[in-house]
Amino acid sequence: MKLFFQEYARVYRQIINDVNRILKPYGLTSVLWRIFLYLEKNGTAKASHIYEYYSMDKGMTSRYIAKLRGFGYVEYIEHNGKIKKILKLTESGHNLFEEINVKIREHEKNVLSIFSDKEKGQLMEMIERLRGKTGIK
Repeated sequence: MKLFFQEYARVYRQIINDVNRILKPYGLTSVLWRIFLYLEKNGTAKASHIYEYYSMDKGMTSRYIAKLRGFGYVEYIEHNGKIKKILKLTESGHNLFEEINVKIREHEKNVLSIFSDKEKGQLMEMIERLRGKTGIK
């Protein structure tokens, strides 16, 4: 009998490796990509929102953000001449997101092509249930 955690880890690892191959030419990794995804979806965020959402280490998240800031993809918002610790994608970060997102979505579509639309819906429902069981909001 196959064990769930073992099989899940194998599939998860392969998907992440594939995503990392897509991101490598851009100098990014799947962890950095998560920050792009969060900021693209939410517009702005504090670092704490990002590390809490993804259950990431606080210190590592700060280093990832610093790396993205160094690349010029992420910046802190300025208000009344003062820099606030609220992040957003820069124009170049948003443009890069658009370019890469097409490739990631194509890969996602390819991976999920083995499922019917109904099965994809069921899979997403099961993932939601697992999230709830693990306490992830």
